[in-house]
Amino acid sequence: MRSPATAAVLCLTLVTACGASEDKAQPESSPSVSLWGTAGPPAGKPPKGGTEPFDADRAVLRIKRLGYTADTKAGTLKNLRGPFRAIHAHCSGSVDGTCVSVFFFYGNEYAGYDVPAAAQSAIVSQDGETVTLSYPRYLPTDPQCCHSGGEREYRARWKDGKVVFSPPLPENPNYPDT
Repeated sequence: MRSPATAAVLCLTLVTACGASEDKAQPESSPSVSLWGTAGPPAGKPPKGGTEPFDADRAVLRIKRLGYTADTKAGTLKNLRGPFRAIHAHCSGSVDGTCVSVFFFYGNEYAGYDVPAAAQSAIVSQDGETVTLSYPRYLPTDPQCCHSGGEREYRARWKDGKVVFSPPLPENPNYPDT
């Protein structure tokens, strides 16, 4: 059994050691986004509208925390015009590339994504206000390698604090008829 003095020293040592770790940089908190919803900046924090430089490293880290790997290096992403930006990414660990999503940012805030784990998609263009996405359409008899239903484009914009698609994005844009 320890004496009260020994316990006090041990307690003080633990408190001091724990307090020292508070000086280390902590990851910045960010809003959570549900699978099918998109969210704007955290409540009470208005978007800066892209007036500050795009923090591509932070965006790539956010995408990584969501279980994806950005398809473009952060150094290249820094040049994206804003305030509305999109980053194409694939599921981390995916070996065949048929698990992708597009992640949206307004200013430096994560704003949501298109769909979870689409089979295929591409960012056709983005100009800081509109992002045009393309999805190959698979018919029920198509093999995974080859779609025969053409391509469908959707335009994403930031409107009233959320990402809005025109035409409306189906739950599974690669297989919209299933």
